[in-house]
Amino acid sequence: MKWKSISFKLFAVTSLVFIGCLTIMMLLQLAFFEPYYVREKTGGFLRDFEQARQRFMQETPDEHTVPAYFANLEEPYYATTAILTLSRSGDLLVSVGKGNGKDKFLRLRAPASVNERNPGALYSPLLPDLPTITPFPDVEMDKLLAGLDQWFQNAERQRKVLVQAEQVSFFMDVQLTTDSNRRQFVVIAPLNVRNGEGTVLAAVSSLQPVGDAVSAFRGFYSYFYLLAAAGALLLVLLYSRMITRPLRLLNNTALRMAKLDFREQSGIRRSDEIGSLSETLNFLSENLNKALSELQEANAKLQEDIEKEKRLERLRREFVAGVSHELKTPISLISGFAEALQDNVGDGKKRDRYAAVIREETSRMAGIVNDMLDLTQMETGQYRLVLDDFRLDELVCHLAEKLQDHPGSGGKRIELQLLPVAVRADRFRIEQVLTNLLGNAIRHTPDNGRLGIRMMLEAKSVRTVVWNEGEQIPEDELSHIWDHFYRVEKSRERDSGGTGIGLAIVRQILQLHNGLYEVRNTAGGVEFSFSLPADGSRTWESRGNLRH
Repeated sequence: MKWKSISFKLFAVTSLVFIGCLTIMMLLQLAFFEPYYVREKTGGFLRDFEQARQRFMQETPDEHTVPAYFANLEEPYYATTAILTLSRSGDLLVSVGKGNGKDKFLRLRAPASVNERNPGALYSPLLPDLPTITPFPDVEMDKLLAGLDQWFQNAERQRKVLVQAEQVSFFMDVQLTTDSNRRQFVVIAPLNVRNGEGTVLAAVSSLQPVGDAVSAFRGFYSYFYLLAAAGALLLVLLYSRMITRPLRLLNNTALRMAKLDFREQSGIRRSDEIGSLSETLNFLSENLNKALSELQEANAKLQEDIEKEKRLERLRREFVAGVSHELKTPISLISGFAEALQDNVGDGKKRDRYAAVIREETSRMAGIVNDMLDLTQMETGQYRLVLDDFRLDELVCHLAEKLQDHPGSGGKRIELQLLPVAVRADRFRIEQVLTNLLGNAIRHTPDNGRLGIRMMLEAKSVRTVVWNEGEQIPEDELSHIWDHFYRVEKSRERDSGGTGIGLAIVRQILQLHNGLYEVRNTAGGVEFSFSLPADGSRTWESRGNLRH
């Protein structure tokens, strides 16, 4: 537990409050419990004493013995009651009661010689004579006689009772025969007095029980204080940990959030303010995590767009360079042969050849422009497919025958493995796809190499594969081969053919048809393939190789 932590501060403050309250409570009990108890006991004793006196005066005013119902006064207050019958001769008849209904009498006589110690008193201090009957313990006798002796020694108290008919009460400490000093509460009140004679009710109550309890408490409180302090410290420690533990968990969650780690939540499930704070922190964590994820995705997309833009910019430069190279040669040829024709250079055969070159280069330039326009329309979404049902195998066979007859094919044969399958697609654009793939295969097939087309029927589509023997495409180039303006051959030689637009057009057409396409290297060359939805109800059979 760190000294500056809230856990230690809470523990220290709460401990001081608990121990301070415990100390004050014990000191207050030790200081005020006994006076409070004495006040309550004497007040109750005086009230019950007066009730017993009033009852006696109403029921038996001339009686000289203690009635049995005085036991209700004696037992709760550890008291001894007596009825005193006084006479001018100095004799005093005392009837002592202890609640069993039997009469107990004691006759006392005061020697005249002791009257000098208390001049002005109606009666002198008493010395016990031989009692007529002494059926009670000496302790009770000592208490009663000591109380009467204290009363007789005070002339003012005597006059209040015997002359003024008033009640008197006082405390006294008595050395009893048991060698213990006990504090007593004495109450004396008149019953039937006239001219200093008559009957008086006296009661002596012991206050020793509460004194014994307070003495025992003083010894017990030292142990109780230590146990209570230890218990309070333990409870405060548990209480401080109960309060600070969720705060530490919330702090750990906040520290993880500060490090942009929003995966873990606080896990506190409570219905109080700490639980509400935990839910708010978890809600904040979820929102920040969502916002951070979106920001990371946006940043990744932005980086991807930037990289794509850089690549496109590079490809555009390459495209401009390639197109410039592609257009520069035919423009130069057209310009030169046109000038020769204009200057009437050569005979008729030469002029026909010059015109043929001009037408060939013009057609080449038109092809480049048309490819660029087609690609632009497809990328901008301006082109709409014209769907039709046609036999794909017949289209492939027709294109293969046409390309094999083309002077640029170099006499290379195209091997065909076709299936009689009908597809629903844009016939013109699929023909363009096949033309580009077959032209690309013819250009990259060596003179003694092989190339061909095969068709395979899959679940609900037909897969067309255009393959050729020859040099493989580098693996790091395969992911970019479909990008427009891209060419594996960077030299831009006319013999290699193409401007990097053909495969980009193939990709756009197949995407418009929701078809699949791929390129991969094989053991002896390269293989391009694409899939289109097919009518699977037809059976398929292989066709032999086509050769001319």
